[in-house]
This record gives sequence, structure tokens and C-alpha cells, in this order.
Amino acid sequence: MSTAASYFIVFVCVYLILTWAAYVPFKAGLLYNGTVYCMAIGGYFAAFMSKTFGTPFWLCMLGAVVVSGLLGFLPALGFSRTKGVVTAVSSMALIFIIQAVIRNIPALGAARGISGIKKCEHLVLFSIICAVAIGYFLFRFEKSRFGRAFESIETDPDMAATLGVNVKRMTILGLTMSSVIAGVAGVIYAFQMRVVYPETFGFSMLLNIMTMMFVGGRYTQWGMLISVPVLWGLNKWIPPELAIYAQIIYGVILIIVLMAFPEGIVTRGMIKKLKGIFIKQKVMEAK
Repeated sequence: MSTAASYFIVFVCVYLILTWAAYVPFKAGLLYNGTVYCMAIGGYFAAFMSKTFGTPFWLCMLGAVVVSGLLGFLPALGFSRTKGVVTAVSSMALIFIIQAVIRNIPALGAARGISGIKKCEHLVLFSIICAVAIGYFLFRFEKSRFGRAFESIETDPDMAATLGVNVKRMTILGLTMSSVIAGVAGVIYAFQMRVVYPETFGFSMLLNIMTMMFVGGRYTQWGMLISVPVLWGLNKWIPPELAIYAQIIYGVILIIVLMAFPEGIVTRGMIKKLKGIFIKQKVMEAK
């Protein structure tokens, strides 16, 4: 496999995992923007462990899951008391906080970042395995009672509470899950680039993630399978002289798609129709 192809596949997996991380809390109606914060935690943990101790990929992954989950769980305790715009704005502040903290810790390279991360063989395969595993987990999660609880909260939190759903616990669960998933993406990113900088984990990264999620369809996990490779590939397809305007192009695409398709390209209704067609075909085959 060529270097360009492997690079493309790995980054599609990274952004697919990140959009799923953002999708989890949104499924419960939570406007959470801390995905990049948790990605930075996972990426810097992997970079530090790899460069300092020569820790292999999978051990870095396991450690990052624990650390990002813990550091995502703690602010989730506070966000479980907030709603709507307050959650969106305050969680976005986490991005600027983590950047400021990293810049002032010499052990993490400060503003210079961490370079010289150990190369990971078979990173493409590992990235695909992680993306498939997370995708399957979310698929099963949506069919579980926790997934149904998330949907009820998104529809009406007060009604969900009257039906016995512990809204606060579900909120903490959703944000912690998002943190862990984003941490996984951060590890893959660090081993792919083999260098991490504080500026990487900023607002532009958040814009990319939100654009991919909203364009693909924020109410189902399947739309990201279309939007992520197309929008990430956009950086490779557009002429070099237009690459500096990539963020503007992303913003324009987001506005146009949301105006034309408020639920994104892939909607819940579309998924239900496809399921109905599939079930009919199975019935016909059985007859």
C-alpha cells in the first residue's frame, strides 16, 4: 500500500472515530464540544509514553482510554448540571484550557510539542480495527436500554425522568463514553503524525469534526461513513492554492447542507426505509 493511501485511511479512521465521539452525547441531546479536549489528552499521553518509555501502541491505547475517560468523567460531573448553550460554551472552553496547560508543562514539550514518537507498524490495520470495533459498539449500544434512554432524553428530558430514566447519570455516561472514544482517536493521530502540538487540538479541529457530523447526519452513526472520507479527501482534491481556504470551504458546505437537509445527508427516516426494504427481502427469500 502506498504512503498516500495509508495516510488517507488512517485519517479517515481518526475523523470517523472523532465524529462518533461527538455523536454519542448529541444522541442524548447534549451540545458537547469537548471532543477535541479528550483527543488532546489521548494524543499527548501516547506521545509522552512512546517517546519517554518506548511504550508500544496497544499499551498507549489502553492507558489513554483510562486517562481520557477519567479526565472526561470529572468535568462531566459538572456538565450533568448544565443544559443547551451553557454546556456547548463551557465544554468548548475545555479546548482552550488544555492547550494552555500543555503550553506550560515542559515535560510535554510546552509550545514545541512532542516529536520523535515511536513508529507503529501496521498502524493502518490497527486504525481500521479500532474504527470497526467502536462502530460495532455504538451499533449495539443504540439497541440497548441505555441507547433508548439516550433517545428519550434527546426527545424530552423531563418526560424521560418521569419514565424512570436517571438523566444525570445518563449525561455523565454519554460524556465519559465520548471522552474515551476521542482519546482513542488521539492515540492513532499521535502515532500517525509522530509529533503533536498544542495548536493541533484547537477550534479548527472542532470545526472539522462538527462539519463531518452535521453533514453526514447527526441523528445516526451511518452518515459519517459518507461525510468523513469525502470531506477529508476534499483537502487532497482541491488545488494547493485553495487549500489555505479549507476551513472556509468547510463552513460553507456546512451551511449549505444544513439549509437544504436540516438532518444531514443520512436521516433516521432513510435508515428506517432501508431497514424496511431489507426485512421485506428477507421475508421474500424465506417464502
